[in-house]
Amino acid sequence: MATIRDVASDAGVAPSTVSYVLSGRKKLPDATVQRVLESVARLGYRPSPAARALALGRTNILGMLASYSPATPEPDVDVFMRFVRAAMYTAQPRGYDVLVMGRGDDELAGDMLADALVVMDIRLHDRRLPVLRERGLPTVLIGWPADPAGMSAVDLDFAEAARVMVRHLASLGHREVAVLVHPDDNVDELAFRYRYRTAFAQTCAELGLRGAVVSCLPGPGAAGRWLDKVLTELPGLTGVLVLGLASFDDLTAELARRGRSVPGDVSVLALAPAEQFLPLHPGTTLVDLPGRAMVSRAVERALDELAGAAGGAVDLLPAVLHEHGSTGPAGRGLRA
Repeated sequence: MATIRDVASDAGVAPSTVSYVLSGRKKLPDATVQRVLESVARLGYRPSPAARALALGRTNILGMLASYSPATPEPDVDVFMRFVRAAMYTAQPRGYDVLVMGRGDDELAGDMLADALVVMDIRLHDRRLPVLRERGLPTVLIGWPADPAGMSAVDLDFAEAARVMVRHLASLGHREVAVLVHPDDNVDELAFRYRYRTAFAQTCAELGLRGAVVSCLPGPGAAGRWLDKVLTELPGLTGVLVLGLASFDDLTAELARRGRSVPGDVSVLALAPAEQFLPLHPGTTLVDLPGRAMVSRAVERALDELAGAAGGAVDLLPAVLHEHGSTGPAGRGLRA
């Protein structure tokens, strides 16, 4: 393959002149430009992406950075790829490709082939943020940490989601309710879980409900063990709020095994992406987690900031409850 030195030799100029012609960063005589371009065409020279990025100061790449923590649950592949496609569909019309980056701290070390970043799986006190701030790239967080470090954030309003879900059950007469969640890293809690958990406890207290947030490990029999654990604290449990997709099937199967109906005996509602959840569970009341909309907004924001918009904005999507029949007046619960 032809090199920049081959082009320079053929055109009778210095390699730096070829670079100036291709980058447009220096005004040169028209004759010189024409001679270089003719040599480029004749030799079939193509600058490497890295060299072109260096010359232009831009890569036209948007980086998507996933979680750094081994404690973060592995993402559902279908859900994650929907997020990636949403990023691609938003970035490509604006002339950017998307590079999905890994889960390790090494992604933040050394050169980063991206003009802007969208960062996922944000923790309440995310140790990546000071490093990202020092890098100086336009960066948008999908998640709202305690200190965004001057970076913009896009998220569902998880505090409002908790309030909406608790108020819905309270309006139906439920007095003891529990939240089923996947285990998390107690040292570095995911930001959305903190906001949801805190608002859940506050709303239960305001409305006079007894509530508990209890994690559930995946696996055979886990839902049964979860129910037994919750019932030691909330023997009058009549409402369950499920965060995510992983344990929902196990929970409903366990309720059926115990001879309890939904919503006759126990009301169940979920916080999950409606487009994936409802086709599998069309009769479930839920608050939609609009992941693709969140990713699209984050990408648009990152590219706007790359074009000169100010950083530091927080965009919280509203929490909207959709009733589909899995909640009703407080029933007998799980009493024998």
